[in-house]
Amino acid sequence: MTSRGRQEGTKNVCGITHKSPISIDHSSGMYFFPTSSPQNPNCSWISHSHIDQINRAPDHCTTIIFKNGRTVTLPVSHGSMQNQVQRTAQFRYLLQNRIKYVLKSKHYTDVVAEPFV
Repeated sequence: MTSRGRQEGTKNVCGITHKSPISIDHSSGMYFFPTSSPQNPNCSWISHSHIDQINRAPDHCTTIIFKNGRTVTLPVSHGSMQNQVQRTAQFRYLLQNRIKYVLKSKHYTDVVAEPFV
């Protein structure tokens, strides 16, 4: 699936249309969000699961500290970065609930569809 298709999936799940987070592999928790418009050549994609902290940095920048101890400072405001982290968390929650519902419904359908012996 293309990143455009994944962004459409995000829109269908939670209505986010701009700077949409995407799921690469929901079963292993691989969710990413863009730091700016994906059309911007300076856009970076951040793994939601690997963030340990986000901190204010000078000049309206944000420093991200990853769980492995590495850091990166990006020219993105702290508020914008917090918003992206929260939107990604909301998307993860809604997608996981939708998947659970579908799997539960499928299981129920499979059980009901089995003939009685």
